[in-house]
Amino acid sequence: MSNLNAAALHQQGVDLFRQDNPEAALEKLKAALEIAPEGSAKAAEICNDLGVVYRELEDYESAHQSLDKAMSLFTQLDNAKGQAQTLGNRAALLESQDKLEEAVEMYKKSAAMFEDLGENDMAMYVWQAVSRLRTGQGQYIAAIGAYEEGVSNMPKGSFKRKILEKILKAPGAFLGGAAAPVDPDDDEA
Repeated sequence: MSNLNAAALHQQGVDLFRQDNPEAALEKLKAALEIAPEGSAKAAEICNDLGVVYRELEDYESAHQSLDKAMSLFTQLDNAKGQAQTLGNRAALLESQDKLEEAVEMYKKSAAMFEDLGENDMAMYVWQAVSRLRTGQGQYIAAIGAYEEGVSNMPKGSFKRKILEKILKAPGAFLGGAAAPVDPDDDEA
């Protein structure tokens, strides 16, 4: 019964966070963690989300503590996807603290784990974060490289990969090269 209540409170907290109400989300998530079964996957998920909310509230010490607890639980549970998500959230936290090179390395670890798990969309999301970070630093070549890394690990025949590859070819046209014409029937990656 408490797991059901913890799940409901957790979802309410997530919903409040998505509605841009991190203070109320924090209260719901704390309440959910209090009644979640100790050492459970639900407790790990709540800790991970608490880390995100604390980061948003700029309580970086509490964010680190929550993400450390989430990582510990996900590791004990042998939950690689949860570990990869937590690494991505740790990277975002480091980025918020202007520890940009540490953030990039943490994002790369997260992306590699997602790729190993076959979670290519999640990996691409992480590579986009690296690309965004590098763009913000004015490191445009590194930004494109991060994006290309994400695209290269997507399934070869996927529609999304084809579209993203076409987008990546576009800058060549602006840099004096000729972009390849788009052929919607092209099955080659």
